[in-house]
Amino acid sequence: MGDDAVFYLEGDIVVPTIYAQGPWDHGAQHGGAVAGILARAVEQVPTPVPMRVARLTLDMLRRVPVKPLGVTTEVLRTGKRIHTVQAWLHDGDHRVATAVAMSVRTGADIDVAGYRQAEAPLPPPPGSAGPPRELAPRAVMPEGFPHVVEFDRVEGGTAGGTPSKTWVRLEVPFVRGEETSPLVRLMALSDFTSGLGSFLPYDRYVSINPDLTIHVLRYPNSDRIGIDAETWIDPDGMGQSRARLYDETGLCALCSASLFVESRSRYYPA
Repeated sequence: MGDDAVFYLEGDIVVPTIYAQGPWDHGAQHGGAVAGILARAVEQVPTPVPMRVARLTLDMLRRVPVKPLGVTTEVLRTGKRIHTVQAWLHDGDHRVATAVAMSVRTGADIDVAGYRQAEAPLPPPPGSAGPPRELAPRAVMPEGFPHVVEFDRVEGGTAGGTPSKTWVRLEVPFVRGEETSPLVRLMALSDFTSGLGSFLPYDRYVSINPDLTIHVLRYPNSDRIGIDAETWIDPDGMGQSRARLYDETGLCALCSASLFVESRSRYYPA
């Protein structure tokens, strides 16, 4: 396994490095790694006119192993206004994750300056809170995707309730030898919505999001992504997380995720 990117390519096969690993199972990929590699697959499919992804929904169909995987794409709908693509990761004959992306035509040149839009104020800037607040994933999580992400929490804290506002930045290329695109960066980092919005202690509870949906207003133009996240958890173990996502100039996307929550003692029985 390499240590200079999250993935590398061997022909049509995507090969994860240790940095694709997730925190709950050493043999399974992090949701951010899966989201990013499927976003990359979607971007490679041509559109009939200039378009931008407006919505991307990820579903983890089963455990996504840290091993070489195939990628398949299919155009579900094509047109000059709307274009929909589905992408799969597969381990042999088994599909392990899928993403459906809907793209919308751009270039309408609409003047919205004279109309009132909902306010979405930026989180406090990176570095404004001093040392990150109660946030040290490299110290508490096994080596994996969180180890190549820089976290700068500027509001909130574990066990202090939500919302939590955190700036995140990917520190290595997503795919070896490639420049990470704004969409891949946005999708990969948006998966931290559930973790950053969580108020349960990591050492006592497992909190897994088996899905992720992001609605994209525009692609980010900065390496740092601001995640303004909050989470609700029902005592029966079902949760929901949502976030506003920012680049350093303003709002760029909205994100939501479902949660499976369980105590560590029950998830990892002795």
